[in-house]
Amino acid sequence: MSEMNAGPPAVRAGSPDVVLRAEHLSVEYAGRRPTRAVRDVTIELRRGEVLGIAGESGCGKSTLAYALTRMLKPPALQTSGSMTFFPADGPAVDMLALQGEDLRQFRWSKIAMVFQSAMNALNPVTSLARQFDDIFEAHRPQMDRGARQARARELLDMVGIDPARIGGFAHELSGGMRQRVMIAMALALEPEIVVMDEPTTALDVVVQREILDEIERLREELGFSVIFITHDLSLLLEVSDRLAVMYAGEVIERAPSELVAAAPAHPYTLGLLRSFPDIRGARRELRGVPGSPPDLRTDIRGCPFRPRCDYGFGACADIHPVLRPPAARASLDSAAGLGSRAADWEVACHLHDPGQRPAGPPPALSGMPRAGTTSAETTSAETTDADRVGAADTTGGDT
Repeated sequence: MSEMNAGPPAVRAGSPDVVLRAEHLSVEYAGRRPTRAVRDVTIELRRGEVLGIAGESGCGKSTLAYALTRMLKPPALQTSGSMTFFPADGPAVDMLALQGEDLRQFRWSKIAMVFQSAMNALNPVTSLARQFDDIFEAHRPQMDRGARQARARELLDMVGIDPARIGGFAHELSGGMRQRVMIAMALALEPEIVVMDEPTTALDVVVQREILDEIERLREELGFSVIFITHDLSLLLEVSDRLAVMYAGEVIERAPSELVAAAPAHPYTLGLLRSFPDIRGARRELRGVPGSPPDLRTDIRGCPFRPRCDYGFGACADIHPVLRPPAARASLDSAAGLGSRAADWEVACHLHDPGQRPAGPPPALSGMPRAGTTSAETTSAETTDADRVGAADTTGGDT
């Protein structure tokens, strides 16, 4: 750990509220035809916030999580990009420069992870006490046995589990309790960042709510930042401050959560919103996103979402879209209470590129919340045939 304390190679400074910045990150799985699971992803995590990452299975969410925590294992390989950690009380750290003992000490003490399946992550034949001991022996060797046991009991109590369970085994706990144990282990060394990969998957809705409330309480109490990964966009709209929507290994929309809920700008984001019910809004027909994601072993020409998109036109077939402000952001920048929030909004879609579509996007994707709008249901009304035809006819492209 001495080399890390002495200071890593110099990196450019971040803004005061940024705790992690990953730029142009790409990861592939080696093989006869390598799978490019993460493609040129740039994200920024701010101090104390919850950044949600949403998308279908296979979009690269979990691979991104393992890259951000430096836990990629062969055949996965990070092929490009940089990652910088900005601690609260020290110089910036080039995460890719950390190796050996420095990297081992950095993980869990600065950035920790709650894995997708608690039953797979916890050792079924080792007591909880022994598993907590492993953490402290590796990262806090100066702690004696009594201090380790006291800290483990304190952590269990912190997440709402009877400390007397410390001598038990994972199979003796319910799914929700196992997930709480995983959260306790992630927080054992008081990290500044916690990456949560589908932490509520396979739990019933009541237990989900309990876990989410627990995470929010602990975040407010301890001040750590969260990267929350799930396929459930409705869940992220409720718990996250900002959202990054992934598709085919890329971030295709990122924005404050309330803006995504009120007025999604990308057709894929709109499709995700339409696929779940609004418990507070009027009943409506749910619609899935037809088709399948592209094969990530291939080079994707044009927009990766084009084969599944209701609004595709000529440029979508040949030109790869890049993240840009949505059509409505200029007007939202000056809106009361939305200025700084709207400045974070970007979308990778030709419908918002004036050079490709001068008329702008169809109403359902205008990115402009309607007057009196309070939920995704009211702003994600069913697309009319005129919207679809308009998207294609404006440029003379195909659908």
